[in-house]
Amino acid sequence: MQLFAYNQVGQTDELVIWVGVLGISDPPPVSFSIAGGDAVIPKDTGASFEPLGDGSALNHRAIFVFDWPDTPERFPIEVACGDAKVHLTSKRPPRLLPVLGETSFNLLLLSCYYQPNDKTARNVAWLIRQLKPAADFTFLAGDQVYLDLPLLQDLPKEKTKLAQILGKKYLTNWFSAQLSQPGLANLLTHGPAMCIPDDHEYWNNYPYYQLQLNNTHSTNDRENWRDVATLLYQRYQMAPAQNNGFFRMDIAPLYMLFVDGRSVRDDADDHMFNAASINALTQWTDELLARKAANMSAVGLLSSGQAFLMEKADAWRRRLVDAEMPNYKDFETLKTALTKLINAGIPVIYLTGDVHWGRIVEGRNKTGEVMFCEIIASPARLIDSIGQDQLNFVNNKLRKIFDATKPFPYHTDPPDEVPDMKLANLDFSIKHKQSGDHVAMLRFNQIPGGVSLAVDYYCTDPDTQKRTMYSKTVAPIKIVSLN
Repeated sequence: MQLFAYNQVGQTDELVIWVGVLGISDPPPVSFSIAGGDAVIPKDTGASFEPLGDGSALNHRAIFVFDWPDTPERFPIEVACGDAKVHLTSKRPPRLLPVLGETSFNLLLLSCYYQPNDKTARNVAWLIRQLKPAADFTFLAGDQVYLDLPLLQDLPKEKTKLAQILGKKYLTNWFSAQLSQPGLANLLTHGPAMCIPDDHEYWNNYPYYQLQLNNTHSTNDRENWRDVATLLYQRYQMAPAQNNGFFRMDIAPLYMLFVDGRSVRDDADDHMFNAASINALTQWTDELLARKAANMSAVGLLSSGQAFLMEKADAWRRRLVDAEMPNYKDFETLKTALTKLINAGIPVIYLTGDVHWGRIVEGRNKTGEVMFCEIIASPARLIDSIGQDQLNFVNNKLRKIFDATKPFPYHTDPPDEVPDMKLANLDFSIKHKQSGDHVAMLRFNQIPGGVSLAVDYYCTDPDTQKRTMYSKTVAPIKIVSLN
């Protein structure tokens, strides 16, 4: 039997532990020791194991909820099931951001992790474990798995067989430490951690059919794949606190909203979000406005899976390559909410991944204050692109003749310009561009009127020299609600 556990996000008073077991039809009872104390009993003593959704009767998961221990420091958690044990650590998110000059609140942002290309000893999880300061909260912003890769895989159409093939990709990432290979396990064991999905939790440009993926050509095949992928996402990644499609976490003056903008997308360019998420967006907006009206500093933080500052994809690209958020009608709902906040003097930070390059864009009002800041970190480990990779290899060899080789020849370069998007009459400029494999650590502190933010971009390339050369700190970014 293989055992893995990690600390998912929960409601304010909940310590949530996901426990998964492989290779046993009837999992034995699970016991827990938290913060070095005696065994503790979960709040819901009726929590039970259910199948992981991979077509196997031998693989299960269960969710257990506890009270947080009475300590502001990081603490150990021991999870035991039968003869197997795993060890985690966690730290309760604070209710208030620490003031500048104290220890910061550290949010780790990463996305687009392709495990087959993470085979060296200095793998992504190992590198992240070396970072100082360590993350207080880990946010995986989509494409934690690539169910549609490798590109030419021969996927079965029958649901159980499809679940077995796709489920192995989750199993490889989540149980990687137990299987003695790189993956997400050694990253997730230092919680709390949360995940939101993007298209590769399903397939590229989900829910549109893709010419290169035979299993998406018919309505029935797409529905089968959707059903299998949805269950796997729900059983592995989605915490109970995300059941309605969103998650709220407030660390005053920072009000944070994370929204699933992928799972309920339609293929008619109408909606990305469910009704509960739209209501959550409205409530988040109203609470920020109320806080500002009460003469308290207020800063919003939002993520919904894809980049905000992107051009609308044309008809060809929208269907066959990748639709962007502006292609959907309810993107206007999102823009309207942000415009309302910015016009009221409430700045917004937007976090995402998806695009296979990193970037920080600032949007300033006419008096020069930063009122919008988009921060992108992608990829943690780049996928293979058949044909394009070979072309890039040849092109880089030719560049060598002119001593102009690219340090990351397989990666897309960040664009040099920001799309001409109208948002509360802000002027946008690029503050930083990041190429190559990387993650970002966001360090937040409270300052009068708002927050001070430092962004550490860490190159995760296996090459030590590249990691040194292409890791960079962008600071300070002062984001203050106007008086």
